[in-house]
Amino acid sequence: MKLAQAKEYYELGVLTALFALKDPASAGWLLVIEGQEGRSWTLQTALGEPKVYATVDSLTKEVARIVGSVPDWTF
Repeated sequence: MKLAQAKEYYELGVLTALFALKDPASAGWLLVIEGQEGRSWTLQTALGEPKVYATVDSLTKEVARIVGSVPDWTF
């Protein structure tokens, strides 16, 4: 899912949860987006690859771009 689509789905109320997940293939983090009916996606780059964030801080800033505020993460 691209960032613009994630913003649109959030505004429409389709998204039910956002998760930070440690990427098993790298030292980074993935943003997992969960929608209604149990569907889930990872945020993707312009090339369609999973977008990997080097830090939780950079992932948090991306979430703020989607939902308009900084989330309070629970680990």
